[in-house]
Amino acid sequence: MREVNPSHQDQKIDFKKIIEILIEFIKNPVQEISKIPDWNWPSIFFVQIMIALSSGLLAGLIKFNFYRMAAGILIMPVVSTITSLLMATFFYYYLQFLENRTEDFRKIFIFVILSSIPFYIFQIISEYFAPMTLIGFGFSFLLAIVGLCHNFKVAKKRAYQLIGFLFILALTTWVTSRFSS
Repeated sequence: MREVNPSHQDQKIDFKKIIEILIEFIKNPVQEISKIPDWNWPSIFFVQIMIALSSGLLAGLIKFNFYRMAAGILIMPVVSTITSLLMATFFYYYLQFLENRTEDFRKIFIFVILSSIPFYIFQIISEYFAPMTLIGFGFSFLLAIVGLCHNFKVAKKRAYQLIGFLFILALTTWVTSRFSS
């Protein structure tokens, strides 16, 4: 029987292990996206918030814009966490309905966070050259294809179609927001 109340010890954040995994991920993203770490919920949210916060803060520091730094600290973690949760939910239900299998939502959420790391890195540089955001999306989506195929056994053709659709959606949103402002 599954334990409903896991011990308090299972809910601790292992900072050292997280840092080791993230360093390995930065060194070998394609290889590392194929093996998703088994993080607990506090660790998952810690990683998500710290990556988003770091990206937003560094983007503001590069441009030395106080409002951008404040938004990076206050808004970026919230918006990106909600976006990651929505993406994880999308993949969860995609796997449920179109692939006919149930996967652990936690594992999908970790996959979404890790595959979005290139986006956050390129987002920092986008303060000077806005299309860097699209390059970050591109790398993130390529990692997502690898992760979908290796971790969730999605056929390559389906993974390319799914991620291609998401990239076109992101591109359309980006272009619309660039020209509407």
